[in-house]
Amino acid sequence: MKCSASFVTKSRSSLILALLVLFTLDLQAQGTRTASAASYCERGVERHKKGEIDMAMSDYNIALKFDPKYAPAYYNRGVAHFHKGDLDEAIADYDRAIELRPALTGAWYNRGIARKEKGDLDGAIADFSQATELNPRLVGAYNNRGNARRAKGDLDGAIADFETVIRLSGQMACAWNNRGNVWRAKGELGRAVADYDRALKLDPRYAVAYLNRGIALLLLGRREDAEKDFARALQLDGKLETALAKQLRLAGGLTD
Repeated sequence: MKCSASFVTKSRSSLILALLVLFTLDLQAQGTRTASAASYCERGVERHKKGEIDMAMSDYNIALKFDPKYAPAYYNRGVAHFHKGDLDEAIADYDRAIELRPALTGAWYNRGIARKEKGDLDGAIADFSQATELNPRLVGAYNNRGNARRAKGDLDGAIADFETVIRLSGQMACAWNNRGNVWRAKGELGRAVADYDRALKLDPRYAVAYLNRGIALLLLGRREDAEKDFARALQLDGKLETALAKQLRLAGGLTD
């Protein structure tokens, strides 16, 4: 890992952004069986929104019995599988949704999320790229592709993605935090601190940005400022204690 430090991002649910944006059903669905599929899928969506994942999945399954080619049911069932932690099943459902509707942006995007979770960075990058081709303003795809590119060591590509997010949505704090992580990896610690500052201006309760800025400050020799950031990070989110300990170890003994 560059700069003898790893990186912390927001929680999975926060970074996924639009994962649970489900389909608006086609009210003009043709054919009785397709109409029935749409009806069950709609009920599944409502249950899904309430957190009733198993019941939602049952409705998606029934929808597919009525119409095995009803792409929204595969898409939504893929989201349900993902939320249950069943990544292979989620990917399989997104595969089928894409096969049926190649222009279905959400399926490409969500499959990229699932592939990234599995460590398939090349597959994830390809899916996020396709999602941006279909929707050039889909900031979540650029943000996630940037994180995948950073993980692969493509720091310039990651910077370009985060700058696109900032251009499209400058109020998105995690994009500034994520670009700060890449500047840190490139050894541009002053730029990293400036980006963490901006992230924290946008979201003063962004715990991981305090943690990341603290590491950058520590690497700059600003120990007292770094310790203040670490204290603030843990005050906001005590679960970051393990991540902080790991980062301090990776920082090369600078806390001795």
